[in-house]
Amino acid sequence: MTITIISPRSDDAACVPGNRPGVAHIDPDIKLVTGTLCSASEDWFEEPLERGLRLILVQSGQLRCRIPGQPEHLIKGPSLCTIASDGDFTSTQIYGTEKPLRYTIVQLGVEALNDRAGWLPEPLVQRPGGDPRIMSCPAPRAMQALASQIATCQMFGPTRDLYLGGKAMELAALSAQFLSGEAGATEAPRIACPEVERIHAARDLLVESLQEPPTLDALATRVGMNPRKLTVGFRKVFGASVFGYLQEYRLREAHRMLCDEEVNVSTVAYRVGYSPAHFSIAFRKRYGISPSEIC
Repeated sequence: MTITIISPRSDDAACVPGNRPGVAHIDPDIKLVTGTLCSASEDWFEEPLERGLRLILVQSGQLRCRIPGQPEHLIKGPSLCTIASDGDFTSTQIYGTEKPLRYTIVQLGVEALNDRAGWLPEPLVQRPGGDPRIMSCPAPRAMQALASQIATCQMFGPTRDLYLGGKAMELAALSAQFLSGEAGATEAPRIACPEVERIHAARDLLVESLQEPPTLDALATRVGMNPRKLTVGFRKVFGASVFGYLQEYRLREAHRMLCDEEVNVSTVAYRVGYSPAHFSIAFRKRYGISPSEIC
């Protein structure tokens, strides 16, 4: 298996015009890309459509998309847009300029277009020699949580490759289940785009203040939400509670420092906001070994 990884950027909070893909995981059958696009232009952009099935999860922001033979689609996050193409076609899109476009894309090969697989809905079933097909719908919160886990992956090396490869397949499987109608009809109401941006801002504030994180009330006030709404929204977007996410991030960052930097356990504990004693207990519970065994 051939794998290429592009490391995530650390400057997503600053909306500088341009497209900043954060992660790419590639093998012969599947491609995973996630990132943030900040557009300062209201021009249409054209790009070739890869052959196969493209699953585009728009977490926040919006775009308008045109493909041959299909009506124009307005896609607002959080949404899942799916494009099936088996020919030499291009798509054109214009991106919203008011908010960054956060996206995750899984590109599957032409084998995914085989209607005998039975999971493609009728609007995506291709006719021989026909135009590409497109459909979009609100994204389930489970997909949003997966996309956030991909974008915030803190692993490195072979472990990172395995993690991202598994998440790409998990997101593809979840999309197949959802598109085939197996996922159930009782999906909770989706989070409004402005709230998603506030929740991402809350996450950024947390990871920037590992040593002295704000209280839940203070965090909610700083991003303009009430604590209960932030708690519910955070779990929907990131798949964990606010401080459950913080603890996981602290321990992953600590693991990275112990593996990659020449620092002692006490220094690492302090940098991620733990006392040495509490850090050792939490680290052993998470990884099954004490932090001193890594140094």
